[in-house]
Amino acid sequence: MNTFFRPLPFCVWIACFGSIALLIGQVAGIATMHTLLLPVALPCVGVIIAAWLLASAKGDWFLTERLRLGLVGGLWGTVGYDAVRVPLHLMGLNPFPPIRAYGMWVCGLDHATPWTDLAGFTYHISNGITFGWIFALLMTGRHWVWGVLWGLGLEAMAVVTPFGELFGLRAFSQTVIIAFVAHLFYGYPLGRVCQVRATRGLGVSLGWSGTAIIALAAWFVLAWQPVAGYPELSGRVIRFGPVAIFPGVRDVHLPAGADLTLRNETDRELKVRMRSTKEGHHSAGVEIVLPAKSETKQVLPAAGLYQLGVPGETWRSTWVFAWER
Repeated sequence: MNTFFRPLPFCVWIACFGSIALLIGQVAGIATMHTLLLPVALPCVGVIIAAWLLASAKGDWFLTERLRLGLVGGLWGTVGYDAVRVPLHLMGLNPFPPIRAYGMWVCGLDHATPWTDLAGFTYHISNGITFGWIFALLMTGRHWVWGVLWGLGLEAMAVVTPFGELFGLRAFSQTVIIAFVAHLFYGYPLGRVCQVRATRGLGVSLGWSGTAIIALAAWFVLAWQPVAGYPELSGRVIRFGPVAIFPGVRDVHLPAGADLTLRNETDRELKVRMRSTKEGHHSAGVEIVLPAKSETKQVLPAAGLYQLGVPGETWRSTWVFAWER
């Protein structure tokens, strides 16, 4: 009986939610990703691997085909999702802070290193693959438009959940547009692979998509350097207004304990909120009042990833990475 509603495919489908469960737990303030890694994520990985091996041994074509298609489609979708954002990063729109945060959360560290960046990208890939499996197990053989709708639906859920509030996806329309466009490039390859159901060339496709993923991971880690212990980037001044926060383009890298100059270039008082992403979206952070046409010094208290924004404004928030001296 080749249907989804059998114990083995259904258990695999449930296990595929193990990856995203880590992030949900983190941003919802339930438990950290580092805490959930061993009791949640790794058992789910074990279930998927064991089920795949068992299905292959039993000749369960329904499950093995969908796992192969979801793997390849999810990888190609992740390639498309990230590749379209590389030019945006080079243009200064900075779409990658969440991946760096993932790495710090998974490793349980409050500062970034090349290894945490690699961990963050690995987690990012795991989401791309597991979302591909979730789709393939239910929608293989359907029109590729369903893949696009799945990608857009994932982003819609990100916007309305605490993730969207934490990473500023609600207050800045350009950010939301970028995120939805990127998810089009995730959904189409996934939907196309699952629609065609071509088993030939899957190994070649997996090789090419894997190579592309490795190249993107290497670019990501190198492009985000320097990190801990390296020279600081972008100076120590953040300007607020009149039309944006600068540098909202490139991230600011400073040692912990360094002072940061916050400059209000508008004709009105601004209330800047600074918070550490380690504390989650539920943290109120620190409110810094900047009188009109003024500047103040703010000391970064500890190593970590800090987000600075002005509630009520449509300006994109900026990010400050503080490393341990």
